[in-house]
Amino acid sequence: MEPLRQIREILKAWRERVEVLPAAGGALEDMLHPDAEEQEERAFTDERIFDTIWERAEGGERVSLYRPTPPIARTQTHLFRYFLDGSLRSYFLGTALEGDRNTPVHYAQIGACVLFRRDDGTVQREQLEVRHLLLANKNGLSEEAWLSLERLCQNTPAVLEDLAAPDVISRAYADADLRVRAGGKTRYKMRELEAELMRKILPKLSGDCWLIADGSLMFQPILQSLTEFGETIPPVLGVSKNFRKDPQFVFGRGPRAERFSIYSLLANLEHEHRTAVFSACDGQVAFWYVRLRPQGAVDYPLMGVVKCELVTPNREPIPTELVDLLSSALVAERNVTPHGRDRRWHAHLYPIYLAEQAIRNAFYSREVVQQLMRWR
Repeated sequence: MEPLRQIREILKAWRERVEVLPAAGGALEDMLHPDAEEQEERAFTDERIFDTIWERAEGGERVSLYRPTPPIARTQTHLFRYFLDGSLRSYFLGTALEGDRNTPVHYAQIGACVLFRRDDGTVQREQLEVRHLLLANKNGLSEEAWLSLERLCQNTPAVLEDLAAPDVISRAYADADLRVRAGGKTRYKMRELEAELMRKILPKLSGDCWLIADGSLMFQPILQSLTEFGETIPPVLGVSKNFRKDPQFVFGRGPRAERFSIYSLLANLEHEHRTAVFSACDGQVAFWYVRLRPQGAVDYPLMGVVKCELVTPNREPIPTELVDLLSSALVAERNVTPHGRDRRWHAHLYPIYLAEQAIRNAFYSREVVQQLMRWR
């Protein structure tokens, strides 16, 4: 509880300089936007039409639009050993007033966790870090009030962030209310923390020891780390449960080329199959889709599908054999699933779910935050 108590003392001391309209109950938890991952992906790239097939079949074999990927169990090939995920919780604390200036004030917990899985299937926590953020609009305060808050945060667990400062994720919320933009800033800082933990794990990876990272690898700090890995493909697979619904895909060349929306592409994707690999970010990223669950077991054709990404530092197509291996090993990761406990159950990978739960267990609960984070 000590970090929260220190932050409470910061707020009490700062209130001597600014007037405050507290949130109801002291702290009001911000609701997460269900399309946050989709907005994040749009922020990373403005590409919408993908017409470059980014895989290379052995012997010059023609690449097909769909390929079977029967599951390869861990007992056969233990490929994925590290799992990375991040999580956040954000609270609106109130509005600080200073003359004709004002700013919302938010408190957020961000965390990232890497789990390591042993050969017997048990997992251990390899890395876990949680940080505490205070967010306010620097331009909504006088310089003296902002510097005062900065000084109060020094040598404490509180990291002060300007919620209006531009970044690649917050840019997607540029026209939104500052309270909504605070969610984009918090998400950006969480992704930065994920990138930090990934850099610590990279030296432990190899061709037969891979990391699955939840979310897109197109986030610039992650992409930069992986492009510096070397000429070979870094053993990191990005897996997204939610992804953009507006891309268009072109398969083939000339008059026989076929054009697909993401809906038509995935509606025809069978259980335990993958799509062809497409290129993004000027050849730096390869991506494809894998169906983990049969359509009869879900409510919608896009459910039960995950998007996979690899970084290609040499900007060369990926061998089809590697994509098949990764996809088959991924299909085997779909169980056990937290059915009924998470709306994303149909696309969950269980070790990623465990990593997220480890972070959430390290967070202070809503009740504790609301009890301690009071201005008075």
